[in-house]
Amino acid sequence: MARTIWQLITATVTLVAIVDAAITPDIHRVQRARKRQAELCSPLELVIARGTDEPGNPTYGIIVGDPLFNATSFLIPAVTGYAVNYPANLDCDSRSLGSTDILNHLATQTSTCPSQKFVLVGYSQGADVVHLAISQLDPSYYPAIDAIVVFGDPGNRGPGQFDPLGSAEPAFPAALANRIKENCAFNDPVCTNNGTDVSAHLSYDNAGTPFINGSARYIESQFQSGGDSGPDFADDAAPGNQTLSNLSALESLASLLGQTSVTGAPSCPSTSTPGPTATGSFLTTTTPTGSLISASTSPVGSVVSSIASYR
Repeated sequence: MARTIWQLITATVTLVAIVDAAITPDIHRVQRARKRQAELCSPLELVIARGTDEPGNPTYGIIVGDPLFNATSFLIPAVTGYAVNYPANLDCDSRSLGSTDILNHLATQTSTCPSQKFVLVGYSQGADVVHLAISQLDPSYYPAIDAIVVFGDPGNRGPGQFDPLGSAEPAFPAALANRIKENCAFNDPVCTNNGTDVSAHLSYDNAGTPFINGSARYIESQFQSGGDSGPDFADDAAPGNQTLSNLSALESLASLLGQTSVTGAPSCPSTSTPGPTATGSFLTTTTPTGSLISASTSPVGSVVSSIASYR
């Protein structure tokens, strides 16, 4: 009898051990999945589109992306980032590939992380990408967008202006107008109609400039207020007609990007209809249907890296 009881106890202990061994891996898998979910579903994500040929050092962009992410993470330690996956070159489909990547990423993230908030960040061509993506974004996603932060944005020149690839710049929707932070450096020829200093377009992380830290503070304010702290528009803009000196500066920028002349440059198909002020754009009567830039490769990455090394 005692032996039978002992055998029963032994069998029970063995069964418990087997069950525990079977359950423990499942518990570990659940714990790992929850950890991955927590990492994936941060409270706030910066979706960052770099500029044309801007080196993505180390992750988001050497001029704007990484400096802004670092400054924001100092204020909001739990913030995460996403580098928009697009060529950021001078091909006609570069901008549309970037906007598609943003739309796909937002769809995936909002499905996986319903409470996650986003800040869309774009520099130069990256600002073009953000404009295009938001113009195609379903309004049901608007509540998830805490802020839109752009640097050296061609859209700052005024509604209907053309970007450097010859497409009209779609305006941000009125429903998101109170969530916009515009950064336009003094004399930047890309985001103003009268700017003449090409180096200003590369200055957004220069020592002593307010753009990166000011934008990080704006992001923090928008995040804390649920996107209701209000817009911060750039003062330095001239929405009127383009000046000849501005065109000259843009020609210099085109040369930096590998295009020796804007005259006769082929145009990329426009993705939107130009507005009534489209004549005051990058494109002048000498190139009415052309693009400012058309080369498929350029040395700008090495130039930007050299500039950054002196900061």
